[in-house]
Amino acid sequence: MKGCIARSFRQRIAVGGSAIALAVAAPAVLADNTEELARKAADPTASLMSLNLRYTGIPSFHGLDGNADASQFQAVIPFRAWDTSNILRATVNYTHSGPAPDGLSDVTIFNLLVFDKPWGRWGAGPVAQLLPGRDGDSDTFAIGPAVGFVASSGRWTYGVFNQNLFGDDIAISSLQPVLAYQMGNGWALAAGDAQWTRDWDRGEFVNLPVGVQLSRVTRIGGQSVKWSINPEYNLRDRQGLPEWTIRLGFQLLVPGG
Repeated sequence: MKGCIARSFRQRIAVGGSAIALAVAAPAVLADNTEELARKAADPTASLMSLNLRYTGIPSFHGLDGNADASQFQAVIPFRAWDTSNILRATVNYTHSGPAPDGLSDVTIFNLLVFDKPWGRWGAGPVAQLLPGRDGDSDTFAIGPAVGFVASSGRWTYGVFNQNLFGDDIAISSLQPVLAYQMGNGWALAAGDAQWTRDWDRGEFVNLPVGVQLSRVTRIGGQSVKWSINPEYNLRDRQGLPEWTIRLGFQLLVPGG
């Protein structure tokens, strides 16, 4: 059971978290630029370079006493190759406490080829994940396809992003709803980093989170940044799975980077 819980926890934090802090108001002359950055920051297919730090706290688990916390670093790097826009994203997760062993928990990398369309954009590409071995176990490697689409209408951004990972003892698919509403002055409400995850070996969903992310894009010393907080509840009531999750995040945004 402990191995099952640790695996579920690693899958859970592999997708990452978000953060909030008090931010000073951006000058009015920067409003249009701030709104566009806020929209792109909520879009996993947008060509926006960013460096992200996130803290994930899990104050409670279903059917299990205790709590957990982890941190995450994520780099998003857009580039052009084969005359096509690409988005490279690398995510490194580190567990501080909880049922999973402390230390490096997993590393996920994907490269998305992005195609603009009149209605929005869509992207597809490979995703790979490495989970470090524990107690003498060998590393676990998984790979599979990722695909997503995003569109915008007025203040709304909507779409879906799917990742699939298959390995020796891993067969999971995750579906992330993309839904964000721009409230103005850099503020936004979104579905956050919720990942509905299905384990094909078990034949069941292991995560069914619902939550909301409050964020703001502003500037510090001329640098565009995003602050956010993302509380989330897991509807999948199974022993050892996270019940409540709170993500705090800070992003450096580099438009045109």
